[in-house]
Amino acid sequence: MLEYKRISGTILRDLEAENSTKCSFDAILKYFLSLVLRDDDPKKRRLDVIQKEIEELQLKGYEENLVGNGNTTIRGVSTAAESVETLGETASTQLEHNDDKDDDTRFGSQKEQELIQERDNILDELLNEALESVLPVANNGDLIKKLENFATAFAKGKAESSRYGEFVRLCNNALRRLAYVDSKRRFREKDPLNIRFHRNDPSHITTHCKDTQDIHCKPDVVITSLVAALRAASRGLEVDVNFDKPPRKSFEWVDILSCLDFKLVNEGIPAEGNVAARTFFEAKPPLSIDTEGCNSERASDDGLLAENSLALKKPRESDSETPTSSASTSTSSAIVNNSKRKATKVEMKKQRVINGRVQCASYALEMMSYSAGVHHAINLLFTDGHVWIWYHDRQGVVQSDGLSIFADFARFLVLLFAFQRFRAEDWGIIRCLNPQFIDRVENEPVSRNTPELVSEPGVKLNLKRHLRNVWVPDDHGSTLATVVVNMDNFLSHPPHSLNGNTTAVVLAQGFDEDGALVSVPMVCKIYHPEVERRHEGETIQVVRKMAADKDKTMLKHLPSVLFYGDVPGCTTHRIRSMIKRRWKGHRTLRILGLRKLEEITTVDGADFIKAWLETVICHAFLWKNYVEHGDPSLSNIMYDPDENCGVLSDFDLSLLQWEPRVIGTHGTGTVPFMALELLRKKYWEGKIHRFYHHELESFIWILTYVILLYDRGIRKKNAAVDSWRTSNYTICSKEKRHFYGSLKPKLAIQVQANYKTYWPMAQKLLANLNIYHAEHQFQMLTSANNAPRLASDNLWERFNSVLRSALPPNSILEQESLLERLKSQKPSFEPPDEITRQTLQVKYSSIAQ
Repeated sequence: MLEYKRISGTILRDLEAENSTKCSFDAILKYFLSLVLRDDDPKKRRLDVIQKEIEELQLKGYEENLVGNGNTTIRGVSTAAESVETLGETASTQLEHNDDKDDDTRFGSQKEQELIQERDNILDELLNEALESVLPVANNGDLIKKLENFATAFAKGKAESSRYGEFVRLCNNALRRLAYVDSKRRFREKDPLNIRFHRNDPSHITTHCKDTQDIHCKPDVVITSLVAALRAASRGLEVDVNFDKPPRKSFEWVDILSCLDFKLVNEGIPAEGNVAARTFFEAKPPLSIDTEGCNSERASDDGLLAENSLALKKPRESDSETPTSSASTSTSSAIVNNSKRKATKVEMKKQRVINGRVQCASYALEMMSYSAGVHHAINLLFTDGHVWIWYHDRQGVVQSDGLSIFADFARFLVLLFAFQRFRAEDWGIIRCLNPQFIDRVENEPVSRNTPELVSEPGVKLNLKRHLRNVWVPDDHGSTLATVVVNMDNFLSHPPHSLNGNTTAVVLAQGFDEDGALVSVPMVCKIYHPEVERRHEGETIQVVRKMAADKDKTMLKHLPSVLFYGDVPGCTTHRIRSMIKRRWKGHRTLRILGLRKLEEITTVDGADFIKAWLETVICHAFLWKNYVEHGDPSLSNIMYDPDENCGVLSDFDLSLLQWEPRVIGTHGTGTVPFMALELLRKKYWEGKIHRFYHHELESFIWILTYVILLYDRGIRKKNAAVDSWRTSNYTICSKEKRHFYGSLKPKLAIQVQANYKTYWPMAQKLLANLNIYHAEHQFQMLTSANNAPRLASDNLWERFNSVLRSALPPNSILEQESLLERLKSQKPSFEPPDEITRQTLQVKYSSIAQ
C-alpha cells in the first residue's frame, strides 16, 4: 500500500508538470483524423508538406530565441511581453485576437501564421466531412437503442460496473457499422488490427516493474486487437457478447492499445442521456465541458465548492439584544451540518476524479514500460456521461476537454472511426523495437490447436532503414549494417517512468553488409532526450577528437561509438504543434551503439579506487578543455576489463562551452550523487547554474556510497546511505546533511571489508567537503560574482590535498603517476574567452555533421 501511494504521488506530480497541457476535444480529434488519411489523398500530401514547413519554422524560431548573458545562454520561449516587444506590431496584433497563453503559434512569423491558417482550414474540413459521414450510423435505430441501454446503466442505485458491459456492446456495434463508412475515400479503411472493446474489470494486469510486483492495475475496459480479444475470451469465433464479460484469460500489457477508466461521480441518468425522444443527431459544435466530473446540466464541483464554502463560514455571533430561540439554533445547526455533508460529498467527488487521472496515468506508465518500443499511450477517462482523452508521451500529457457521449454522440463516433483506422504506430507502437507486439498480434497461431509462438526478445535494426541521420564509423574493417538488439537483457535498470529520458541500455550484436558477425561486443542505449540537445554520439566524437589532439592517454577513459541515429516518427513535437500547444522541450527517440563496458562495481578495493580516480582525471581533462560532463554518477562511470581502467560515460547531458548553453526544460542530474547546493527547488527551476565544484562533489558522494555499500560487486544494505536513493531532492538533501553528523567511529564498522583501507581517505574528503560548504556560503555573501570560481578552486585544492595525504602509499597501481596526472589537469573555472570560443567552434563544430 505504501508503494502504491508513493507511485501515485509521483504520477500526480508528473500530471502537474510544466509540460502537461490541455486542448479542446476537437483539436485532438482533428489530429487523430490527420493520422488516418489515405496516403494517396491530395489533402494528406498537402498537409504533410505544410506541417513539415511549420515545424521547421518553429524549430528555427526556437533556436534563435536565445535568452541570457554573454555565451551563457538558455534556449527557450520568452515571456509574452518580451515576445511581443521583440516581434513588433504583427505579434501584437495577433495577441489581441488570441489570448490563449499556451498557444505559441501567436508569436510565429507571418509565413508561419499563413501556413497554420491553411493547415487549420484543412483540419476543419476533415472534421466536418467525418461528422457528416458518421451521422447515418449515429441515427441508426439499433445503435440508438444501445445508447439508451447505456444511459439506463446510470440509474440511481446501479453500480459503476453496470456501465462496462453496456458500453462495450455499444462501441463494438458502432465499430461494425463504422467499418463501412466511406468519407469520399479520403480516409483509410479499417486497420488489420480490427480493434475491439473488451471489458477487463475485475481482472488484474501485473506490472512489469520488479520492485512493485504487488501492484496490480485493473482497467475497467480496454481497446485491443481482435486477435487479443479472442485470446482473452478463449473463444474460437467472434461473439461480441463475450467481450462484454471479464476475460477468461488475463490480458498482458502488450495486448492493450488503450485503457478506459470509469468514475461514478453523480448518481442518476444524465439529462443528455434521455435519448428516447431524440430522433436525429446533427453535426453541431460540442457542448463546453471543462471540469471533470460535472455534467452540462449540473453544477460543477468547483461551483459546489464555492457555494458550500459560504455556508461553512463561522456564523456571525448573534447580537446580545436579539433573542435566539432553540428552534432557530437547531435550524442553523442543521444548515451547517447539511453544508458540511455537501462539502464532504463534493470533496469525495473531486477525489474520485483525481483517482481517475492517476489511474489513467498508471495505465500509461505500464503501457510505455513493457518495452522500449512504445512511443506514447492514449487512454480515456469517463466521469459519468463524459469522456476525456489522455495522451501520454515522454514530454508529458495532453488532456482534452470533456465530451458528452450522449449530447455529442456523433463526435464520439468520429473518435471511434479514427481509432478503427489507427495503425500500430498511431497507437504508439514502434515496430522495429517491439518484438513482443509483433509476435502476439501478427504471428498469432492460425487455429486454436496450433501452439502459441514463443516471443523472441531480439529485434533486427537495419541501420539505414530504421534510423534517421544514421552514423556508422568506417574504421572497423567492415561496415556495420545490422544490429540485433536483445530487448530483454537490460544492463541498466529497466525504465519505469512516464516522462523524461527513460534510458534503457541493452545488449546487442552487430553484423556487416554480408551478414558476418562484427566481433566488437556492443550495447544499445535507447533514450528520449530533448531534441535541442546535441546527439550524445556527436558529443562523444567531439571529446574523443579533443583527446586525440591534446592527450591520447585519455582515449581509453572515453567510450567508443559504433553507431547512432534517431528513430523516425518518434518526436513529441508533431501533436503539440498541430493542436497549437506549448511544445518547448519536446523529445525524440535516439539510439546509440557503444562498445560494451562493465559496471565499475565489478571491481572493488584497490582496483575500484584506481578506476574511480581515472574517471575523476578524465572528467577534469574535459572541464580543462571547456566540456562540462553534466552528470557524474555511479552508473555513469564504467570499467574497461580489456584496458583495466575506468571510463567516464553518458554524455547526453554534456555541454560544450563554446556553443550556446542548452539546458532544456528540466534540471539534470542523478539525485543520490548530486551536490547539496543543487538539491534545491531553484536548481530544478533552472535558477542555479552547474559549476565544476558541483560535479567534483558528486565523485566524493560516489566514493562514499560504494565504500559503505558494495562488497565484491554486490550491493548490501546500509541505512546511513540507503536513504539517499530517492528521486526527491529535498529528502536526499536532508539525509546527506544528516549523514555529515554520522562521521563517527561507529560508521567505520559499516565499511565493506575491501574498502577499510580507504575509509580514512573518504572520511577526510567528507570532512573537507563540509568545511568547503561553509566557506562557500560565506563567499556567496561577500563575493557573489566570483563565488563559483572560488568554490571550484577551493574544492579542487582540498580534493588534491586529501588524496596526497590520506591515500595510503602504494595502495593502488600507478598511484604516484595518477596523482600527478590529476594535478596536471586542473580544470578551467572560467568560460572560454571570445578568441578561444571561436577557435574551438571552428575546430570541432563540423565533427559528425
